Amino acid sequence: MSTIVRNEFAGQVFGVAGRFHNVVLWADGATFANQHFTTEARPVSGYGKGATIRAELRFDDNPRNGHNTFAITGEVRDPSVIRDRGIVACGCVHDEIAKAFPELAPLIRWHLTSTDGPMHYAANAVFLAGNRDHWGKLAGEVSATETVVRFGDNPISHRLKKPFLAFLQSAAEINGQGRFDFEVIAVAYENKRGASYDFKPKYTFGGYGVDWYGCPFDSEREALEFLGALQRCNPHFDTVATAWGEGKARDLDAARRAAIWPEASDAELSVEPEALKAALAARLPALIAEFRRDMETAGFLWQAA
Repeated sequence: MSTIVRNEFAGQVFGVAGRFHNVVLWADGATFANQHFTTEARPVSGYGKGATIRAELRFDDNPRNGHNTFAITGEVRDPSVIRDRGIVACGCVHDEIAKAFPELAPLIRWHLTSTDGPMHYAANAVFLAGNRDHWGKLAGEVSATETVVRFGDNPISHRLKKPFLAFLQSAAEINGQGRFDFEVIAVAYENKRGASYDFKPKYTFGGYGVDWYGCPFDSEREALEFLGALQRCNPHFDTVATAWGEGKARDLDAARRAAIWPEASDAELSVEPEALKAALAARLPALIAEFRRDMETAGFLWQAA
């Protein structure tokens, strides 16, 4: 059962008047079910005449993900609008909040920061600062390959289904007599539904035991020709590239915001991913300490005690 650990009261956050609502602790006592502050309404520009904005600051674990998270959002109301209770804008209207409540502007950087750090702290910062795509590849770097069969010096490659390709690559071990010493076998179509039509048999090699649908050859001639090529035309298996990385442009300003590291230089952010991860980990304890100081100065409880 949840517990109220602090009753609501009128108060201020960094000089902005408003109301602290009941602080409610989840039944397990680990995090807060509810802890938020709603500001007074102030005029806001860029909307209708008489429009006002309120900001809401939260520091709780409302989604039950195991840690308290800070969020600052706003709600703009236009008295001339009848629908939706006059709400014409809401959510992360941070530019409007900063203009109407400059006292709260320093807290905006902490939006979606939790007691264990900014959301996806290292992952977001490393991706945004880097020049690798979402697969982790640089522009032009091979991102996918496949194995094909070529015969002798012929540059034409033959793509085969992966199970059949694997069978051919291990043929010597499976056959036990000589490489590609196969028998061509016909596999009849099984008409299991009693249909009036029928299909011709397909063909496979001995040792590759599959049903009609999985047979690699549609005709005996095709099977015999391919077997002859395997036995006499110096087959070899090559790995070829099939896709290449696109890379991406570095977005260093976005990386600074994601890491809450405004003083980071371009050089500090442009290092290799592992080095940047190490730098981010090294500064995280001090960042969390600074975050805690701001939350407690704002009037929020860091923990139930």
